[in-house]
Amino acid sequence: MNLRLPVLALLLVAFPLFSHAQSLGDVAREVRVEKQKSGAPHARVITNDDLEATAPAEGAAPEKDASANATSDTAAAADASKAAMDASKPAADAKPEPSKAQPAKKDPEKERELRELETQKRSDELNKRYTDRITAIHEQINAAQMQLAKLQSEQINSTNEFKRTAGMSPTLNEYEVQQREFIEQIEAQKTLITSLNGQLEDAREAARHAGVPHASDY
Repeated sequence: MNLRLPVLALLLVAFPLFSHAQSLGDVAREVRVEKQKSGAPHARVITNDDLEATAPAEGAAPEKDASANATSDTAAAADASKAAMDASKPAADAKPEPSKAQPAKKDPEKERELRELETQKRSDELNKRYTDRITAIHEQINAAQMQLAKLQSEQINSTNEFKRTAGMSPTLNEYEVQQREFIEQIEAQKTLITSLNGQLEDAREAARHAGVPHASDY
C-alpha cells in the first residue's frame, strides 16, 4: 500500500506533461503540412554553428582597414624617402650657373695714353688759369693807361683855354682848382698802372714756375 501511493502520484504528475508534449508535436506537424501545401518557403533556422561561421567574416573588416592603413603608411614613408633622395642629389637637368664675365685685360699702352691725356688736361686747365689772370691784369693796365691819357689831355685843354681867354674863362681860381684835380687823378692812374705792372710780373713769374709755356709773352 505504501509503494502504490508514490507511484500513483508520479503517474498523475507525468501524465499531463506527456499529453502536453504530444499536443505540441501534433501542432508542429500540422504547421509543416500546411506550409508544404501552400508552397511557402521554409524559414531557415539560425543555429550556433551559423553564428560561429559568420563571426570571422564580421571581424574581417577591421583587419582589412588596418591592412589598408599599414599600406598607406608604407607608401607615404616610401614617398618621403624618395623625396629626400631626390633633394640630396643634383638635378640631372639643372643648367650650370653661367660664369661671370671675366674683366677684359687692360692694355698698358692705352692706359698710358689715358694717363697722358688726363695729365695734359689738368695742365691745360692750370695754364688757362694763369693766362686768364695775366690777361685780366693786361686789361686793367690798358684801362688805366687810357684814363691817364684822357686826364692828361683834359689838363692840356684846360691850360690852353685859360691862355686863350687871358685868364677870363676859366678864371685863375677855377684854373688852379682844375689843375690840382688833374694832377691828383693823373698821379692816381700812374700809381695804379705801376701796381698793375707789378702784378703782371708776379703773374708771369708764377706761370713760368708752373711750367706755362711762353708765360713771358702774355
